[in-house]
Amino acid sequence: MRKKNCRKETGSESLSESIGRCFDLPQDALSGYAHIELFGNSEAIVEGCKGVLEYTDGTVALNTGKLTVRVCGCNLTITAMQDSSTVIRGIITAIDFTN
Repeated sequence: MRKKNCRKETGSESLSESIGRCFDLPQDALSGYAHIELFGNSEAIVEGCKGVLEYTDGTVALNTGKLTVRVCGCNLTITAMQDSSTVIRGIITAIDFTN
């Protein structure tokens, strides 16, 4: 059995592209959907962000293509945005998904 190379091949490859390659998924299988990583209730990394729809102290809404991801909480801040990845920090109390 051949071991798959799951390392990024290019600097422009997104996390969802890398995951899709590692699991032999079709290229469009993860497109339009968000990949979200949570670190406790204090940080969320949203991969697949196409834009910010709402940004307040208590709500951050992100367009991810097929869904809107709304992070609710207190003292929320966007601490980083690059390519299609957005980092939100604060006290996260809920995450909501809408079409």
